[in-house]
Amino acid sequence: MQDDLEQGDRARGRRVRMIDVANSLGLSRATVSLVMRNSPLVSAATRSAVLAEAERLGYIYNQAAANLRTQRNDLVGLVMPDVMNPFVAEVSLGVQEVLGEVGFFVTIANTVDRLDLQRQILQSLVGHRAAGVVTIPALTSAADHFAGIRRSGLPTVLLLRHIDGVDLPFVGTDEVAIGRLGAEHLIAVHGCRRVAYFGGDPLASPRVGRMRAFREAVAGAGAGWDAAWSEPLEATADAARRRAADLLAAGPPPDGVLCHSDNVAYGLAKALRLGTPDATPCAVLGIDDLHQSAMWNPSISSIATDPVELGRVCGRVLLAEMGMPVEGGRTPPPPEIHARASCGCH
Repeated sequence: MQDDLEQGDRARGRRVRMIDVANSLGLSRATVSLVMRNSPLVSAATRSAVLAEAERLGYIYNQAAANLRTQRNDLVGLVMPDVMNPFVAEVSLGVQEVLGEVGFFVTIANTVDRLDLQRQILQSLVGHRAAGVVTIPALTSAADHFAGIRRSGLPTVLLLRHIDGVDLPFVGTDEVAIGRLGAEHLIAVHGCRRVAYFGGDPLASPRVGRMRAFREAVAGAGAGWDAAWSEPLEATADAARRRAADLLAAGPPPDGVLCHSDNVAYGLAKALRLGTPDATPCAVLGIDDLHQSAMWNPSISSIATDPVELGRVCGRVLLAEMGMPVEGGRTPPPPEIHARASCGCH
């Protein structure tokens, strides 16, 4: 009988309301509202029961109206300089995992390291009342480039690239530990006496921090520094392969090279022809330990930074900025060596 009445209501055009769903289940309207807004404060059993009853009654949640009431929506912007970069791709997976679990929808925007695009994207997210933003800032970003988003109050987390003078939460890797680990492995484990830091943009804060720590550790161990092989370059495999080929034409490489990223290490390994009978001897060590590095031929040794977990941490920090309950750690995992064939480990 009740089903017949409800079907009759829908046939006559009566709009099913949130309070109807609540009354049907003996719950409060506030509880049903929490379910519809994907709040983590509601149990899985209650969520399942409310969604099933809403579907049975024909209730449709008006997201647009809710956005007007709360002055925000469930959109989070992931603003990145290069979405094709495999490290960025793995980081984005972690961010989306954490935010998706509590009902946020993540949209990815590519700035290609252009300040004008970054400005447009951030202004658009503010204008659309996004719930929050995670961004790897464009290389030439300065503090005043984030003044507008700071004034807007939009929760924002900076990722990987630190900008002096910006009063926003920052999540990044431990660059000092990475540099020291690289020097220790190449010198203490493999006995390298002439080393280099290969790749990375000179304006990228990770390169600056890693190379400074690496060079200090190298000097402390009494090893030599190869300046020619330590000049900055675009952090892509193709750029690394081409630069390495030019350098190899002028003379032998250093004994050991710490690459700015696994992507750079792939290009260097190609240029050195590692894994072939006529390979040029050189211990190659990457940074990031991307999933494909273990499958490379030869397998790429790398300092693992766990980009997926780094993304999860960033998502949790953003949730905390939004004032939402957070489960899980908000500190990036410490880097560690994953030694494989490219450095001579077996």
